[in-house]
Amino acid sequence: MSQPQIPGFTFVQHLGTGGFADVLLYEQEWPRQRVAVKVVRADLVLSEREKELFRSEADAMARLADHPYIVSVLTAGQTTDGRPYLVMRYCPPPDLGARVRVTPLSVAETLSTGVKLASAVETAHRSGILHRDIKPSNVLVTTYSEPALTDFGIAGLVHEVESEGEVRMSYPWAPPELIEGRSHGSIASDVYSLGATVWNLLVGRSPFAAPHGDNSDRALVARILHAPPPATQRPDVPPALDRLLQQCLAKDPSHRPQSALEVARSLQRIEAELGFGRTAVAVESGQTYAATPSDDATRVKPVSIAGSQSASQPGAVVPGAEAEPVGTGPSERGRGWLWPAAAVVVAAAVLVGLFIRGGGKGDQGGEPSLGPSASAAVTETVRPPTPVVTGDVAGGKVRFSWSVPGGAQDGDAFVWRESTTGREGRIERTDLALPHRGERCLQVTLLRGAGATAAQSAPSSPLCAG
Repeated sequence: MSQPQIPGFTFVQHLGTGGFADVLLYEQEWPRQRVAVKVVRADLVLSEREKELFRSEADAMARLADHPYIVSVLTAGQTTDGRPYLVMRYCPPPDLGARVRVTPLSVAETLSTGVKLASAVETAHRSGILHRDIKPSNVLVTTYSEPALTDFGIAGLVHEVESEGEVRMSYPWAPPELIEGRSHGSIASDVYSLGATVWNLLVGRSPFAAPHGDNSDRALVARILHAPPPATQRPDVPPALDRLLQQCLAKDPSHRPQSALEVARSLQRIEAELGFGRTAVAVESGQTYAATPSDDATRVKPVSIAGSQSASQPGAVVPGAEAEPVGTGPSERGRGWLWPAAAVVVAAAVLVGLFIRGGGKGDQGGEPSLGPSASAAVTETVRPPTPVVTGDVAGGKVRFSWSVPGGAQDGDAFVWRESTTGREGRIERTDLALPHRGERCLQVTLLRGAGATAAQSAPSSPLCAG
């Protein structure tokens, strides 16, 4: 076992070995922290294809590094003997697969973990990345006991995978279309592997593994291709969860949930039905915010001695301080506080004048009034109310409608966004019909006013139907 030399890092121990790389624990010298380093094995000479896979893994994980449930890549480079490596956030062993082989998770833990993993997969898909090797051993556990998806070593870009000449896979977690060579990977194949992984969290083995039977590659592949998707057979697993996982494991990709987000939403609904708290879906909202003037920049303030009698007396010098240069004597220093004081006096006088000119109740002993001139200068932007969205299925369509608390006004418009696909549009009606292709989830934002002066409500919570 070689210990590659990496400048700025000190080797600690070996963590594991994969198909063509070792994973090693190093101590980073600055900033000081423990990191996991994935480095190509010394006994291998990589083909150009394998080098490209390593580079693609670095790029894919870097693009997804901000996600809370994806292992972060910190940097990459080459060792002193020319082997490429990735430096990643360190998650202590064992991985999630090893943990559940000993003790499967509870239903509540499985649902929460499933939502988090589905969030990670959906984020990758929205970035145009297919993982293609989702399995329990590729889910690490952070020091805060959160799942973290890793090993994008055979990940591919959505628009490029079908042109590849070869596909690598892990048979227990691979869908039929990959095994038979009908696909090189798709959103549907990642959904299958995600469902198989969640199934494993409840049982501690892959869905088509026989507890006391033949689990050779040949026997396993035969069951994946021909046996019906199994139930977990755990008495505490609700029927709705078994049905969802069996749907994820459907032989026909079109019969599976159409996105990882759809899987996450379904798991959330089961959480709610069981009375558990809903696990948040960690998917980028796409909401943008206008830039504001940088009036909160950090500034350097000269140190002064507050409450010192000598400092407040004209001509006094603070002990230990140098005498002031010409032109910054007491009179100039006095202006530093006289100007703010004068400003307060002027502001008070202006307000008094406004009260006097305002007339009405203010000068008749009633409620004070700022008067027309002052009130015209005081403006307040009120955010419009958030629309309330409802939805149902009828006539082969998922039909959404919404209302505005307090009633709609002339000129109101609405921006709708389908969170399952990212499609969005602007509409003036208060209803929208979409083709029924499984569950559809919609958010609606109210625009009140016109042009640059239009006020925008907060987007509604996603409403799912179908």
